[in-house]
Amino acid sequence: MSYSQSDLPVRLHDGELLVLDDGTEIRWESNGEAKAVFLGDSFEPTFELFPGQDTVLEAGGLRLKLTAFFEDALEVREA
Repeated sequence: MSYSQSDLPVRLHDGELLVLDDGTEIRWESNGEAKAVFLGDSFEPTFELFPGQDTVLEAGGLRLKLTAFFEDALEVREA
């Protein structure tokens, strides 16, 4: 499933994709308990988050807060 910037805030599940208005893609894959987060079309993760962790980043002209959960979810919202 694919989401757009207008869907924010959104909880992405493994295999789902968020596409920002400028075309930047955000997705994640499970890496044990960690969530390997990918920006753009890179095959290398930009960073990893463990459940309960969050980070703020700038992408697509937005400040976004990403929060990892124990269940199969990564929340993305404007910071």
